[in-house]
Amino acid sequence: MNGADLFLNIMLGVVGSAYLLYGRKQGALLPMLCGLLLIVAPYLVPGFLAQLLVGVGLAALPLVQRR
Repeated sequence: MNGADLFLNIMLGVVGSAYLLYGRKQGALLPMLCGLLLIVAPYLVPGFLAQLLVGVGLAALPLVQRR
């Protein structure tokens, strides 16, 4: 694991935690699920580019769905 992988994993965890807390506070299921998946994704998805694409997709999903 190099520095870029570590940074991406930490950022996905931070964004996932924020979505999880937001979804829990608002009672919104989609942000809560996306947050949980963002926290777990680095353990399940191999490769930097695949993790980046999954992370961006999951982070954008609640924003796109809200509009």
